[in-house]
Amino acid sequence: RSWVQRWPQRPGTPRTFPGRVDGLSAPARLVAWRRRSVPLERYVAPAQRRVGHTPLAMLRVLGLALILVTLGVFVVFPVVAVGLLVKKDPARKWVDLVICAWAKMTISPFFRVKIKGHENLPKDEACVYVANHQSFMDILSVYQLFKSFKFVSKASILKIPLVGWAMKRAKTITIEREDRRSQLNTFRECVEALKKGTSIFVFPEGTRSSDGKLLKFKRGSVSMAKRAKVPIVPLTILGTGRLMPATKEYLLYQNNCGVKLVVHPMISAKEVQETPDDELLQRLRDTIDASQPPQ
Repeated sequence: RSWVQRWPQRPGTPRTFPGRVDGLSAPARLVAWRRRSVPLERYVAPAQRRVGHTPLAMLRVLGLALILVTLGVFVVFPVVAVGLLVKKDPARKWVDLVICAWAKMTISPFFRVKIKGHENLPKDEACVYVANHQSFMDILSVYQLFKSFKFVSKASILKIPLVGWAMKRAKTITIEREDRRSQLNTFRECVEALKKGTSIFVFPEGTRSSDGKLLKFKRGSVSMAKRAKVPIVPLTILGTGRLMPATKEYLLYQNNCGVKLVVHPMISAKEVQETPDDELLQRLRDTIDASQPPQ
């Protein structure tokens, strides 16, 4: 008897084979499992970690740093250095895409990023991306959108070896939080970049939330979108605070759910112009908060 004959089946039903469930092959079942609906609570940091998880989290962040530096020195640095010599691109959009690939290769061994609402991303239109902020992993995660944009970042980040060098080459816009003149210059720089077709990514809370709850939104993102007459794309970031809690960059915990990015429908430039600032800020906050776990 062949191995097929050893597997009984009911009359009139299609034959199934080992490694198949409901007619699905093993790879198809794996895809279906990855696309399953995950409860939002799985993206929230637990009140207490299990014994031994914190030392492992320290080892994981060392591994991530090693991959980040190795790829940066042997891949990103040569590619960007050569590209700057032979490629003419004042906005450095191609550098943004190199950094996107760098981020993907760095985090892939540790967690995956799911994207919901990919169809809501603009094609070639400049816009202001607005998202909640929980963790340093937010930055590496949103690069998985593989869209060209410039972060509005603290000036101190440029002092980080290698990372600061890459951000300078990508023309990242920096700001000194306590310096009013720096804030005005940054605002003008963002508006000018938007008018020239370069998207801007902003965390309107201004800092990372320690418990995942949304902080008060600042007006900067709305004001620059109105001044440049561009749309706004709100995003919700889930799971980064569980992986790497705020102010604890020396830890990278394990979470099988990884990170989820929810891209909400775009608010058109016309709506941005016609809606009062306070109402628009509240709309952005409600949209982002609607996809977050219940607090």
